[in-house]
Amino acid sequence: MDEFEAQTLNYMRRYEMLQTGDTVIAALSGGADSVALFRVLAAAAPRLGICLRAAHVNHGMRGAQADADEAFVRDLCRKLEIALDVEHLAAPQKASEEWAREKRYSFFERISAEHSAKIVTAHTANDNAETVLFRLARGTAVRGAAGIPPVRGVFCRPILWAERKDVLAYLERCGQNYVTDQTNETDAYARNRIRHGALPSLAAAHEGAVRNIAHFAAEMADVNAFLDSQAQSLLKQAEAKPKLPSAAAVQRYDAQMIAQAPCAVQKAALRMLIAQAAVQQKTSLVPNAQKLLYQKNGVLPLGKGVCLAVRQGLLGIEREAAKSAEPWEHPMKSGYFQAPDGLFYKVSLINYEKNMNYAKDARKHLNFYADYAKMQGYPIFRTRKAKDRYRPMGRGISKTLKDFFTEQKVPQQIRDKVPVLAAGHEILWIAGFGFAQGYAPDDATKIAVTIQPQQTEE
Repeated sequence: MDEFEAQTLNYMRRYEMLQTGDTVIAALSGGADSVALFRVLAAAAPRLGICLRAAHVNHGMRGAQADADEAFVRDLCRKLEIALDVEHLAAPQKASEEWAREKRYSFFERISAEHSAKIVTAHTANDNAETVLFRLARGTAVRGAAGIPPVRGVFCRPILWAERKDVLAYLERCGQNYVTDQTNETDAYARNRIRHGALPSLAAAHEGAVRNIAHFAAEMADVNAFLDSQAQSLLKQAEAKPKLPSAAAVQRYDAQMIAQAPCAVQKAALRMLIAQAAVQQKTSLVPNAQKLLYQKNGVLPLGKGVCLAVRQGLLGIEREAAKSAEPWEHPMKSGYFQAPDGLFYKVSLINYEKNMNYAKDARKHLNFYADYAKMQGYPIFRTRKAKDRYRPMGRGISKTLKDFFTEQKVPQQIRDKVPVLAAGHEILWIAGFGFAQGYAPDDATKIAVTIQPQQTEE
């Protein structure tokens, strides 16, 4: 077995990339790196017990040359008797490298799902070094300095260990030709300028530059994994119990607890929260997010309709509430109903005298039972309206519902989804807070009302 093949198989075993019975799709551009990986996998497929396929993307950006590359790939797959999937794209004017990459990976993910397959790409140590240098120049943190991961989801990179010179030497020993993408020779792209300028200069200063950058990236990957585990533990400890049992409730965290964590762990936790917002990771957001931790109330916009916010010392991701086309209402009656917060609620009428034998039990459940006879008019379940007022139990005061929600730290984006029981603008009950003052059962109560949230309708 050739040394290049042996090292590639050892690298795959180290990261448990492939298992017996896997369907594996090799991303095959026709370039030196992809052809070398394809040759290794084709030779080893029977021994590995895998079903090998190939995939090629003709981006439609280089005219006749792109068609010639496709023809080369088709011929190679035909000779090795490997099934091939080809995607033809219609490139827009001034198509960017980023556009091509996005379309390429979209195609790979689609055929991965179609064949229940893993995708192998031919990234090398040189590609990894270019990526690390580019990210450092642009601005990055530990995660970015970790470079290209050997495995991420369905994508595997079996020759990430190898330098470009290793690839070319292997192809020469095999007598295998390949195609050359002329756009790789131009300095129009930033990565090409790093490839043609920065890396050769570093290699001239130190012969092992590429491999050493790869080792640095691997160390940063280990550091990043450690920080992620610490950040997850921190967020778990800092979780605040939500005020409402709402399926739409925002998870919030004790901002002070996060602020007191070691700086590196604190930053990792904030990056995790920003990532949960489904916005592109931007290191520049983290310093501003750190400042937010020391505010009692504050907002950091992350993107359209989403922000990181601190409300009375609690940190969380907030999104703009979708406006309901129609106001929600439900009649007050026994049984189940589903509210806009996503939960089912069960309304029960019970014999109070029979079910509440002891005064201490009555006091314990005071907020969650109401005297049915005290409910005048025709109360209905609905969402909030302007001018609504609520008398919190045991407070002896009346507050606007807006002020009460603010006082209780109810997130803005779920306030329009919280179900209430109302008679006109008088709020009799609020999900998560119970009944208003003045409706508690007493010695004369015969029938009591309970309203309890359920995870699903029974």
